Amino acid sequence: MGTKRLTQGFTLSTLFVCLSASALELDKSQPSLALVEQGCAYGRGALAIEAAKAQALNNLRLFLLGETSFSFSTDDSQLFDEQYNQQNRELLVSGITQGTIRANYDQPEIQGDDTCITVRLTPPTAQAQESEQDVVWDSEPTMSVVVVGEGKSKAGLTARQAAEQDAFQRAVSQVLGVMVKSGFMQQSSSNMSASANSDDFNMQEVATQSLSLQTQGLISHWNEVSSLQLPDGTLTVTLDITVEKKRIEEKVAELITSLGQPTVYIDAKLPIVKQTFTDALASMGFNLSESPAAASIILQVLENEKITPSGLQLELRASVVDRAGNQYGVWRNDPTFLTLPNQPDMLNELASVHLALEDNQQALKQQLHDSVHKMAMRGGPVRELILSEKAAGKHGQLYTLLSAINGVSDIKINAESGRVIVQLRSLNNANDLAQYIEPSLRIHQPQYQTKLSVLNEYQIQVL
Repeated sequence: MGTKRLTQGFTLSTLFVCLSASALELDKSQPSLALVEQGCAYGRGALAIEAAKAQALNNLRLFLLGETSFSFSTDDSQLFDEQYNQQNRELLVSGITQGTIRANYDQPEIQGDDTCITVRLTPPTAQAQESEQDVVWDSEPTMSVVVVGEGKSKAGLTARQAAEQDAFQRAVSQVLGVMVKSGFMQQSSSNMSASANSDDFNMQEVATQSLSLQTQGLISHWNEVSSLQLPDGTLTVTLDITVEKKRIEEKVAELITSLGQPTVYIDAKLPIVKQTFTDALASMGFNLSESPAAASIILQVLENEKITPSGLQLELRASVVDRAGNQYGVWRNDPTFLTLPNQPDMLNELASVHLALEDNQQALKQQLHDSVHKMAMRGGPVRELILSEKAAGKHGQLYTLLSAINGVSDIKINAESGRVIVQLRSLNNANDLAQYIEPSLRIHQPQYQTKLSVLNEYQIQVL
């Protein structure tokens, strides 16, 4: 592929893992220190040019992430650290990953069978950081991106399948990045609580985690630009991928709704307490379920009657759990706020007054939203597969196949009363999840015709 000319700069002591040997340079001829890198791709024309750009930017991303070892002079080291501090490196990596980076590209060069592009990247200026807010999420139904994917043979996937899957995920992540930069996601999530913007919850991170792992239906078509088999068994592929923006918008809207308006089941012993919580949560905009099986979270309420010298008090403790018993948060009232005479029906009055208080309602609402956000960051709500023993087959093989489905985690398998219950986490609802599980079940037992039916948003029956 030819050698690269070195001007003012240094060469990495350890080469980047990419489609060719990489030599990164420092250009000190301007006030802003520029990182200079070259990318090459097999072939000619626009696709080869875009692939070469993608390769060079990916090499720079790896460098900025510190995934390569390097050495240079003390002066160069100090100059680099001054202009590429941690914040600047993070901004540049984010821009490369999301496809919004502003870089300078030299004219394409032909080197043998390859097309090569030299890319210059400088530290982000204040104006550049502000201009990132001007990214527009336009009305075009699709977006095309050129990405590099890497993969090795694993979990029943060939190296090519793994590399293509990695490229698909990178493509969706880039489009999601443009969506976030444009402000479209923030506009779409206006119905969520203020806690959605807290330090503990990152809507972009949750959306990327969910959608980039489940690319089915989000990519309309793709073309291979180039590929290379590396000595360690890794295959790298450069793909030109078309992503369906409209479908991403729909999936993000579904995700926002499930997080902003979770379905709650209230578990309380005293009927008046259950009814009071039901009325309060309904007024806050939460969806309510008649059974724990159809809810994303369960509110376990403990009532404690406290008889004091002054009269009757009511202590309430509401734990936010899922169907697997995992706890995400706790809300408590202040029982000393109100004391009433120890007479019949006073508990009803106490419960009504405590949950009518605005401070208590806001604290409970915040706790529920925070709990749902924690659940999302852990991989999503706990969902269930209810299988017949014949449909379940060998539990070890079933576990392996379900584990290979992207976005599925925390799998637990239990046999009870002639059925096999599989609990797992997924941000996808039961309808989408069933589409991913059905092919795995066909592989699991090719001679057995399974029948899937979605019982509700959280349960799938397999006979």
